[in-house]
Amino acid sequence: MSGGRISAVLAAMLATGGVACAHLGSKADKAALVPGKYAVESIRSRATLDGVDQVIEISEAGTKLVDGNGAEHTLTERGALMLQDSGACRLALAVSVDGEEPGVSDRACTWQVVDDRFFLGDASGSGTRTVYQVKRQPGRLVLEGMSDVDPEGKVVGDARGERIVLVEKAPEVAGRSADRTSEEQAAREIAEMLHEM
Repeated sequence: MSGGRISAVLAAMLATGGVACAHLGSKADKAALVPGKYAVESIRSRATLDGVDQVIEISEAGTKLVDGNGAEHTLTERGALMLQDSGACRLALAVSVDGEEPGVSDRACTWQVVDDRFFLGDASGSGTRTVYQVKRQPGRLVLEGMSDVDPEGKVVGDARGERIVLVEKAPEVAGRSADRTSEEQAAREIAEMLHEM
């Protein structure tokens, strides 16, 4: 699989499904996750590559991955999670393989916080949601996967091992609108936001 194809496939896989995108010991902060914009420092999720189910972690610093042919690749990601007061959100990821042009995924999603639990679901809000425990570290929020739940709250899958590490952004950047007026406007917004990170 070529580097460009890998990056496009990874970006799509890490930002789809029940948005099941993903052990640090700090006390959870109940009000830690609020509407705004967060940079995605790293994301760990289950994925199937070359027919093999595995846990993939991709970070801004770069991650080594061996493909089905035994070739080693370096994956890097840049991303943003924009949370709106309405419960709508956007998860945008740009994944590059070996420095090639990145594959970009920009997905609408829904979110909710209950105590120290963060629920992340698809755009409709009626599908499976992934439940994360929120832990605060200096300048970062670590979302550790717990389970996947159906619309009634019944556990339907295991999300342990999945993780998203978010970096809190400055208020002037976080306050920007994440509204979509058109696909072209959304693409421009994501490009601008990723450039600022």
